[in-house]
Amino acid sequence: MDREQVFLQPAFVLHQRPYRNTSVIVDIFSKDHGRIALIAKGVKQKKSALKSILQYFQPLNLSWMRRSDLGILTSAEFLHPMNSLQHENIYFGLYLNELLLRLLQPDEPMPDLFSAYADSLQHFDNASSNQIVLRLFEKQLLQSLGYEIPIEFDANSGDKIDCSKFYEFIPQHGFIQSTKDSTRGPVFTGEHLIALAENRLDDPEVQKMTHRLMHINLKLLLGDEPMKSRALFQAYKALEV
Repeated sequence: MDREQVFLQPAFVLHQRPYRNTSVIVDIFSKDHGRIALIAKGVKQKKSALKSILQYFQPLNLSWMRRSDLGILTSAEFLHPMNSLQHENIYFGLYLNELLLRLLQPDEPMPDLFSAYADSLQHFDNASSNQIVLRLFEKQLLQSLGYEIPIEFDANSGDKIDCSKFYEFIPQHGFIQSTKDSTRGPVFTGEHLIALAENRLDDPEVQKMTHRLMHINLKLLLGDEPMKSRALFQAYKALEV
């Protein structure tokens, strides 16, 4: 790799891990460069100004230099102030971060997904709307990765999805007309599929359907390794009981 020098790039911190005695490796998601890893030198020292800036879920402007896959962070500043995530919203944010860390290839710009991520963090609010935020982000993630779910048409006939009919979902193929009682695979109503295609997820039944559909498709990419953020969320909910 030729020497790369980037100044004031909009980015978010996805993860941090220790590096030597006083530094950390920061995995970031940037607007124009995608996911990359940077060494933040001396950040664990008491006098480091970076420690209070390199926070999760905060929009930042980052500058760095790279000659290899691992770059060196040269400066960091807040892009604009944003309310910190609180309570269960922290775990939803960690879930988004984990998805990006596990599914994005390094150095692959995805500006639409970057915008969707930033918007999602701003819209975490309450239990019902959070489910909509999560499902819409998952939908955009699959689309950005090239695994967009063909929702609007029957995968076999090419006909538009009919709101009065039922459809069976075939992973990596799409939806085909079926019957309500089909046992070959997951069955969805045309009405719910049309709502999802139009991003209308206010109906709790549409949310449940979308959750099921996104889980099927993401599992194909994530494999059998469980999501750590989901386990953390379940532990947090158990403490509330």
